[in-house]
Parts: sequence; structure tokens; C-alpha cells
Amino acid sequence: MKVQEELLIGKPLDGTHEVLLSLLLTREAAAFYFDERVFKPSGISDQQFNVLRILRGGPKEGYLVCEIKRRMIHRNADAPRLIERLAKQGLVRRRENPADRRGTRIQITPKGLALAEKVGPVHAAALARVSAALDEPSRQRLVDLLDQVREVFRAGVEAQEG
Repeated sequence: MKVQEELLIGKPLDGTHEVLLSLLLTREAAAFYFDERVFKPSGISDQQFNVLRILRGGPKEGYLVCEIKRRMIHRNADAPRLIERLAKQGLVRRRENPADRRGTRIQITPKGLALAEKVGPVHAAALARVSAALDEPSRQRLVDLLDQVREVFRAGVEAQEG
């Protein structure tokens, strides 16, 4: 469905506005799809799954909270609160950091690993469905274009900060 139809816009949009609206609508549709098909049935959020995947693929001693935050998709997430929720569910644990007692290392528990392993195939199937919509050259072109758009946004934020 075209952006104008989806948002009930009667007049033409300039190209840049149409691109941005399309990007935002696509992000919203993807988030909704994955929430409904993958995360809600598993009892976790997309951000919780992201943390579990980070920890599952990381070093045995775990990561510091700041290291997890740098690897997260949602960069503005409240990582300490998110980790606290995962700890209350028994999916992660905190360990003292021998190198620096001010920071704690976060490790995935066997329960967290089991949940990540259970959700993994469902997540992979959802990704495959999305991937089937594009052939490989189109997929790579889209990834490259989205990389360029992200860099424009990052440069704009950095210019404003500097």
C-alpha cells in the first residue's frame, strides 16, 4: 500500500517526505509483525530478546551494562531497567567485575539461554518470510540505502551536539 493511501493523504508528497514516512511506516509494521508473531507468544519484548541474543553470543564472563547498551538496536533503551526485569525473571544474572568493582558483568542464565534457543527458530522463520520479499541484489541495495540514511541522521545529531 502506498504511503498516501495508508495515511489517507490526498495531496502529493515531496520525495523526501515520502521516503521518511515510508521508512517510519515500515519500521512500525516490522515492529508490530515481530511483536505479534515472535515476542508476545514467548512472553518477552523485542528489547529483552535483543539483550539475550547479545549475551548468548558474547563472552562467557558476560558484558558490562554499557557494553550491552552499545550493542543494542534500541540505543535509547533504559538498559539497567531492562536488565533488572530480565534478572527478576531469572534470565540473566549479575556478577562482580573483578577488573572494576564499580561495574557488574551481566551473564545469561541457563533459563535465559533456553528461552533464547526456543525463540530463535521462530525469529528465524519470521526473518525468512521478510527476506523472501526481496532477491539478494535488491536486499543488499536496500541495506546500503538504509545505511546511507542512518548516516545522514547521525551526522545531523552530531552537528547539533557540536
